[in-house]
Amino acid sequence: MKAESDFRLSRIQAEGWNAARRIPVANLAELNEKAVEALNPYSEDFERIRWSAGFNNALAAWQR
Repeated sequence: MKAESDFRLSRIQAEGWNAARRIPVANLAELNEKAVEALNPYSEDFERIRWSAGFNNALAAWQR
């Protein structure tokens, strides 16, 4: 069961990454914490955290 939940959480994190990568570079400056929270489709805290991690990691990679 743990392997299934780990895999699911990794997919949620990948969804966050992909969501960030779909945002045009010109719109990145408009993003704030509330805007990012509004994009997160999950309601459970542990899922929201993983999605946000993927989203923020993609933004950080983009800004390097």
